[in-house]
Amino acid sequence: MDKKLQGMTLLEAMLAIAIASTIILLGIRQYAQYQFTRDAFTLKYNVDLLFQGMRNYYYANCAESADGNMLLHQLAPSRSPANPFPVNIRTTLTNYLDPSWRPVNALINSSFGDLGFEAQFNNVIPSVTRNENFCYYYPGTSQTSPTCGSLPNTSAIVYLWVAQVVVKITDPKTTVALKGLTGADCALQSYQPNTVVDCSTGATTGTASYLVWQHLPSFASPDMSSGLWRATSTVKEFNLQYTNDSYWGLVSGDSMYYLCGG
Repeated sequence: MDKKLQGMTLLEAMLAIAIASTIILLGIRQYAQYQFTRDAFTLKYNVDLLFQGMRNYYYANCAESADGNMLLHQLAPSRSPANPFPVNIRTTLTNYLDPSWRPVNALINSSFGDLGFEAQFNNVIPSVTRNENFCYYYPGTSQTSPTCGSLPNTSAIVYLWVAQVVVKITDPKTTVALKGLTGADCALQSYQPNTVVDCSTGATTGTASYLVWQHLPSFASPDMSSGLWRATSTVKEFNLQYTNDSYWGLVSGDSMYYLCGG
């Protein structure tokens, strides 16, 4: 009896070590999964903030102006902006970004683009001819009823800018999972800098290394809308009515910048 109480056997020691090792391994895996998910949501948050800054930059630069210095209005059609229009984050967007934006993230390759991100605007210009239907009536004349007709308008152009953000993922095996966690529009196997991406085709085959987000400036981030979002449509409608002459646009074919607030 005294010999049995002197200590544990070798088998008991090995069993205790095995149980402790299993608990430690499960803890490490759980922490790694938690860290991956945390970095994924941080990436999504940073991308949302970047789109917010690009929206602010867009509204500051999309309209025409008689300003001789032309410090802004970089996206105005008269400036003949490049397509795509790259935007440097550190030098151009720094004044439009939220101060809480932090680009450092273990999931992305920081050597890619600008601080691990590449931001640009893609210009989409429809080339089809539009038929403008209109009616006019001159009171106090011999005209007794409105005259209506159709005016083929080849000069009326709608300038549409789409904001695009691209990141390169450090571990390509996690790209597909990150696409779902971050709400990216598509994943690419290869990407050339300053390229207009067509995300309508979805993810590419093979092991993807790049994630791409694309939004209209007016729909920068649905997850970060302020409490005033309900009034946005009314404010834009008011601004459009008092900054655009629709009839003059139909007759003269002048450009109308609807997405730029009129």
